[in-house]
Amino acid sequence: MLPHVVSHSADLIPVRQTAEALLETVQELSEVIAEENLMLAAGYPAGLGQTSERKTALAAEYAELWQDLGRDGAAALAADPEFGRILMAAVAQLRQTTGENLTRLEAAMAASRRRVEAVLEALRDDARETGPYGAKGGLPLDLRLPPVGADFHA
Repeated sequence: MLPHVVSHSADLIPVRQTAEALLETVQELSEVIAEENLMLAAGYPAGLGQTSERKTALAAEYAELWQDLGRDGAAALAADPEFGRILMAAVAQLRQTTGENLTRLEAAMAASRRRVEAVLEALRDDARETGPYGAKGGLPLDLRLPPVGADFHA
């Protein structure tokens, strides 16, 4: 009689489906972040509203699928090493794209802060130059003197 090997492949089907869903989510999330990186590179941070909601939803889905994959995920990936390499390559691409995204977002926020500071400084300068009252509340001399040619004795 030949030895009988028990196959656990039927047990791995739901895990494999979760792994495939995880791969799809990782790829889509990577695409959304890459699109956001292009907008940031082009200097359009205002367009991030289009991608941020989708990015947030995909990130939550990614976390949930990763948790669902759990310990059984290693067995499913061991059963198909080629799929495991594809999934790990997609995750590595996502990490790279996310790192670039973080760098670009930080740069965009710093640029926005510099613009706001420049506007505030311009407003402060304008207020110092055109204010009708001095720092102590007095009127400048040119505002206290009558305009040239004014005849108050008429």
